[in-house]
Amino acid sequence: MLQSRPARRNPTKITRPKALARRPRSSGTQVPVQLVPTAARTQVLLVVLILLAGAISARLVYWQVVRQGYLSARAEMEQAGLTTLLPTRGTIYDSSGATLATDISANEVYADPADIVNPWRTSVLLARALGTTPKYLDQIFAQNPKYVVLDQDAGPRVSRRVENLALPGIFLTPLVQRDYPNGNEAAQVLGFVNATDSGQYGVEQYYNSILAGTAGMRSVLTDTAGHSIRVGSGPTTSAIGGGSIHLTISSPIQSLAQAALDSAVRAHSADGGSVTIMDPRTGYILAMAGDPTYNPDNYAATAKSAPSDFANPAIQSVYEPGSTFKIITMAAGLDTGTITPNTSFYDSGAFHVGTTTLHNWNMSGWGMETMTQVLQHSANVGAAWVSQRLGAARFYEYVKRFRFGVPTGVDMAGEVPGFLNWPGHKNYNVVDQYTNAFGQGIAVTPLQLIRAVAAVANGGVMMKPQIVKEVDYGGRVIMHRPIRVGRVISPRAARTLTSMLVQSAVGGEASEALVKGYNIAAKTGTANVAGAGSYLPNDTIASTVGYAPAYHPRFVILAIIDHPRDIPWGKFVAAPILRTLFQDLFFKYHIAPLAHPEQ
Repeated sequence: MLQSRPARRNPTKITRPKALARRPRSSGTQVPVQLVPTAARTQVLLVVLILLAGAISARLVYWQVVRQGYLSARAEMEQAGLTTLLPTRGTIYDSSGATLATDISANEVYADPADIVNPWRTSVLLARALGTTPKYLDQIFAQNPKYVVLDQDAGPRVSRRVENLALPGIFLTPLVQRDYPNGNEAAQVLGFVNATDSGQYGVEQYYNSILAGTAGMRSVLTDTAGHSIRVGSGPTTSAIGGGSIHLTISSPIQSLAQAALDSAVRAHSADGGSVTIMDPRTGYILAMAGDPTYNPDNYAATAKSAPSDFANPAIQSVYEPGSTFKIITMAAGLDTGTITPNTSFYDSGAFHVGTTTLHNWNMSGWGMETMTQVLQHSANVGAAWVSQRLGAARFYEYVKRFRFGVPTGVDMAGEVPGFLNWPGHKNYNVVDQYTNAFGQGIAVTPLQLIRAVAAVANGGVMMKPQIVKEVDYGGRVIMHRPIRVGRVISPRAARTLTSMLVQSAVGGEASEALVKGYNIAAKTGTANVAGAGSYLPNDTIASTVGYAPAYHPRFVILAIIDHPRDIPWGKFVAAPILRTLFQDLFFKYHIAPLAHPEQ
């Protein structure tokens, strides 16, 4: 089979245009071309290079000499940073100058396993310094290829041991921590300092702006990784340390109060309670104990398990005071002349208000009894009878005089005002007047009640409760002197009521608070616990308040036990706390017994 051959392509013929076939001749004169000699060209090039080198040198001189300061400043600005200089937080002292809260230096010990040369040798040596085992540390290093904290709070002794070992990969970071030498004693008074160096609860929060001080600033130079190289040339502002606070609290008395409270709570399987001790002459608080409490050195553990323990029950919890409030009812009756200690009435055991009937705690009557016997028997019917004779207007006038329903203004964070249905309030009921007379239907804080009773002890003059006695800040010393709130009852009424409380305690409900050889004015209280619309059965708050020596009082004590499981009565649960504390206080302050007390 024959194959066809491809057609041949004709080659392209390039034809020069006629116009370009010849170069036209010049019609002018022809100038011959002259070449520059090689030596001359070299000289020109040399001159150019010299000029360029001179220009570059001039610029270098300009930037490295003339503008050197400017460039250095720009470089430092780009590398410069500011670091905060933390101030030392102020110290809190008790009334005698003992330290209750202060800043201490510690170290965080950490490891970078990547830099550890010999892990087992490091584990053996470091275990001795940290008080742990080599096996534990070896496991830590193996499980953590990067940064790992070994001790968050290494004291001076441990820190020195670690530093002297000079082990590769083991480092110390200086820390400043808040320290509370007395542990949980007065923890709810002091509060604590959180991770951001802010005071929380108590005095730490209330006086945070004074205790915290003022931070300073320092200029530092950093490398590209952000690490400090050296101190910069920028301005430095020094940190100003915080002021110091001197409390009215006495550490020995606080310790006694906490021990007595803890013992009573355990003995009666109670939920908790509080003990407050005040000097009625000044309003200074000598002790304020709560149970349950916490250790402010380890507040984080409490925050996880029981954050309610941070609250100070003396100022942040409210309760119905029960029969201790009869002191206020009797004060109003005596001051207005409505009653005398010997005023008598017949107690049938029931008091009728419309369709409501009120009863005594024992559901029976006492027959004919005086006002002193009303206190001795803690008769609800007797207190309601006094309130009826006073009338609502005068009764509540005295409740206001004793400043219930408003905060005391004590210098601690978180105080609550309590609660009271005043006449005219939308929830007020006519029965409230009579139940309030024996301490039901009114909610008070422990500090409000002890302030009111302290006013009776102080001859009818109320003093402002204070927990801080002195503030030292910025070179100034600010003294918190006693503050008189005002007179609530006459001196005569106050002395008469004191005598009634002393006499009624003998052989009465407050007899368990008495100390032989001393006159002690005291009153017990057993309050029901309010639930959803009614009182909870078999659940009480047992309390006792008293002051001594009765006619020259140095101490007012209020003891409260929440929900005792075995015995509900204030007489047997709270009154013995007062007896124990009065005995200790009489001994501590060398207060001799009387030859002929009213007992």
